[in-house]
Formats: sequence, structure tokens, C-alpha cells
Amino acid sequence: MKSTILIYCGAALPLILVGCASAPIALSPVGPGPASRPAVAQTDARGYLEVFSAREKSTEIGFNTYFYPHSGYDINDASGKSVRFVPNHLSDMDESPDRVTLPAGTYNIVARSTWSGQVTVPVIVEDGNITVVHLDNEWFPPSNIPSQELTYLPNKEAVGWSAQP
Repeated sequence: MKSTILIYCGAALPLILVGCASAPIALSPVGPGPASRPAVAQTDARGYLEVFSAREKSTEIGFNTYFYPHSGYDINDASGKSVRFVPNHLSDMDESPDRVTLPAGTYNIVARSTWSGQVTVPVIVEDGNITVVHLDNEWFPPSNIPSQELTYLPNKEAVGWSAQP
């Protein structure tokens, strides 16, 4: 009986390992939305990033009151090197995501999505513009926007404006 179980486990192991080695899902990069275009050209080559990552329930602060701050995330450069970790809230009562200032460029955000778990989202930060990534399932883009103007997770959740033309 034990040998039969070992045989089945041995046969299943390669299938499990092949499933774990599959290629990561490629997303088109998220860029600044149409409303974030600067009115005046910036000269410092810096842009801004806001990530609405999955929310975490904070500890009770009294009277059955809870807050749901956004979870922290990592910013990596295009080569995968860590740029910084963003806690994404100032305190357990802060429910607004941090706005991060970054040099213009391409980055990868590693954050938790409400429905997809940990995801890696490529982003493009442009000088003077705000790039916003929505992973908390609370953003609903305008219904009249063509789907090619947005970036989606595999579950069809819109996460931001596509940086692709």
C-alpha cells in the first residue's frame, strides 16, 4: 500500500514541478493616464508613482474601529535590481497610498493584488506625470475607454492606463 502511494507521488512530482516552472505572465506597462499630463514642462526629469495595492486590516484601535491601509510593495529597476521598498501608508489609520517621487524611467512593481495575489507590474514613470497602478479592485475606468488603452491582469481586472501607444 505504501509503495503504491510512493509511486503515485513520484509520478505527480514532475507534473507539479513543470507547472511551477511556467513562464510568468507578461503585462503591458502601465503609464500616466490622460488626466495626469503636465500643464508646464518639467525640467528635473522626475515623475510620481501611486500604487493602490491590496488592503490589509489594521489592528482594532477601539470601539470596533478598523482601518484598511494599502500593503507595502517593492520597486525594482528594469534589470530587476531593488530600488526601494514602499510601506504605502504612514500609520495603521492611513488608508491613502504613498505618492513616490522617482527619476523618469521604467520600473517593475512587485505588490499584492486583491484578487491575483503577488503580481509584478511594469510601469513607466515620466517627468512631471503621475503613474497610478490599481491592484485593490476599487478602480473602475470609464466605460467608453477602448480596452487597448488599459492594462489588465489575467483575470481581466484593469490596473491602469497602458503606456503602449
